[in-house]
Amino acid sequence: MLPETAHARHLAQLGVLKDILEEAGLATNLLEKSEAIPIHVLMAGFQEDKKGRDRFLHLSFLPLDEEDIQAIQLLQVYSTLPFHLKEGHREAVSSVMLEVNTRLPIGHFGVNEQNELHYRYVYSISAANGLVADEILEILSMFIYMCDMFADPVELAASGEASADQVIQSLR
Repeated sequence: MLPETAHARHLAQLGVLKDILEEAGLATNLLEKSEAIPIHVLMAGFQEDKKGRDRFLHLSFLPLDEEDIQAIQLLQVYSTLPFHLKEGHREAVSSVMLEVNTRLPIGHFGVNEQNELHYRYVYSISAANGLVADEILEILSMFIYMCDMFADPVELAASGEASADQVIQSLR
């Protein structure tokens, strides 16, 4: 269990991150940990996808054992894709995600326990330097670009519009 001092530090850093993102023009909402939410989460909306669906970034610090890791903090950037995995297409979408993940400079696409499709990246931040606005904005820009570039092929397989082989061939 994470000590309250660590939770307080994470909340303060998410507050700094909130200011950075709002300055960059993103709408944000900071959710403090509660019985329903085990850690603090900063949510930020980013531009709609090509089909006009809302998309959100979920940013949170991963709880680490403070005695073992003192030099870094891990900021998770997570976005649930705005479409669903159609029944019977998990194997196809897994094959496509495997192919896509070999092309990503950061992060990975995956399927969580609730069968939600997501894109996730864990950014290592030096504990000595903390959050650097230019760096975090560059990382988030790249994260959003990867969502824009690869969500469509994942959706083709997830919806059954195209077979995994067809999607993989289009990526090659």
